[in-house]
Amino acid sequence: MTDIYSLTPAAAEEYFARHGFSAKAVRNIFTDLYRNGAEHFSAFSATCARLRETLEEEFYFESITLADILQNENTVKYLFKLSDGCFIETVLMKQKYGGSVCISTQCGCNMGCAFCSSGRLRKQRNLTAGEMVLQVLYAMRHGGVKITNITVMGIGEPLDNFDNLCGFLDIASHPFGLEIGSKHITVSTCGIVPKIPLLAKRENPCHLAISLHAPDDELRNRLMPINRSYSLSEVIKAAGQYADTAARKVLVEYIMLDGINDSREQAGQLAGLIGNSRLMVNLIPYNSSPDGEFKRSGERAVAEFYDELKKRGISVTKRKEFGGRLNAACGQLRSDAMRK
Repeated sequence: MTDIYSLTPAAAEEYFARHGFSAKAVRNIFTDLYRNGAEHFSAFSATCARLRETLEEEFYFESITLADILQNENTVKYLFKLSDGCFIETVLMKQKYGGSVCISTQCGCNMGCAFCSSGRLRKQRNLTAGEMVLQVLYAMRHGGVKITNITVMGIGEPLDNFDNLCGFLDIASHPFGLEIGSKHITVSTCGIVPKIPLLAKRENPCHLAISLHAPDDELRNRLMPINRSYSLSEVIKAAGQYADTAARKVLVEYIMLDGINDSREQAGQLAGLIGNSRLMVNLIPYNSSPDGEFKRSGERAVAEFYDELKKRGISVTKRKEFGGRLNAACGQLRSDAMRK
């Protein structure tokens, strides 16, 4: 049987057409799921009885369970337990215009980035498209806000779970699904270069964020093992091509680590690496964890780094912090739960 939340509108129309149902009848499934919020087939009021019977025979409702929650006035951090006992994290950020939710794509991560809590516990498995959808639905219903933006930046490497990621994006951006426009969805990657052009060629591609975090290969090799497979020059080239092909914004994510990657000289190196491409740098404050070896850069170092990039003509922003006092390091809640 198949999880109903993993069913994309295109796959549904193709599948149920073979069973003699019209496209309009199939669209009623998504009306019940995403507009009416039905959580079992008997609550499907827009779907005809014969189609409900077929659904009950072929599909089931996957579920996620809240295991822990931390929150303040504008941020909610969820720890979810999946049906097989795996843990994942999701973050809801409440803003003036609505809610932005950051979702996970894997239980754990095999990328092994030195500064990341998620990578200290290896990948157990990929998430299904439906498990990604459920994170958004739970945040929307619990938070009581309309979700207007999705960032795929939680636990896991999204492009290492490419097919399920694409299924999620199809559901998230479709008018019959979560109805979040692709211009309001950003997918982050540490730089799995062969998958980047495939993401760019999707219909209605999303924005892209490249986790860079170092201005030279020697340092990035130490911080991010993926760089030994795909060098900085390859990643930057792929990012620039994505911006041109997809006509979407590409962010260069750069976590500021005290005494590691935050000098004026390194800002100059980063500017030279980016050159005159359409890439925008996003400077990110580091969220330390109890077992981490790194510290966040001081305000002066961040300001000087920012000024150096601006002086060299690089488009740069500083990320606004959400949940700075909520065990904010990605994967920290999951690590704590698994230790217990």
